[in-house]
Amino acid sequence: MTSRPKKWQLVRESPYADCKVFKIVKRRYRHPDGREDDFFVKTSRDWVQVAAITEEGKVVLVNQFRFGVEKTSWEFPGGVIDEGENPAKAAARELSEETGYKGAKPKLLARIRPNPAILNNTAHIYLIEGCRKVSDTHFDPNEEVQTKLFDLDELDKLVESGKMFHSIAIDALYFLKRHMESAKVKVCR
Repeated sequence: MTSRPKKWQLVRESPYADCKVFKIVKRRYRHPDGREDDFFVKTSRDWVQVAAITEEGKVVLVNQFRFGVEKTSWEFPGGVIDEGENPAKAAARELSEETGYKGAKPKLLARIRPNPAILNNTAHIYLIEGCRKVSDTHFDPNEEVQTKLFDLDELDKLVESGKMFHSIAIDALYFLKRHMESAKVKVCR
């Protein structure tokens, strides 16, 4: 059995690049054995991802262009949490802005770290049930979003076909399905 990894000590941190929606910082770390090295970390605000279920049991998804891979991606509604904003309120806000849907009080399904090797933030995955379309959408600049309702059992096919490939969306699907299976078990007992 190998030994447990040791915690490195932060020696110093300095700004490296400001890229509008995220920043890159240069961090110097020292290992307990004395070696030191520089590491680069992308810092940004936390995100929310919303598994929204309509009153009829359909899942609300959005499709949007992703600049990093230059193609569209089916995802759960979501986005960056505004400074000082509560994550649950951000979930309801993002759902409304991107889709025009509103529902019950957001329920936290999970908190994940999208890529802790280079990112410092957390993605909060919420469930909002009883959703219905109540307003127009309110997109951010440069945001163009298609909304569509799906049956829960269709979502695995979106992943398998490569139409849903955003890792946070796939995480949200995992936690949604786990929640739904747990709810069925409770109901069946």
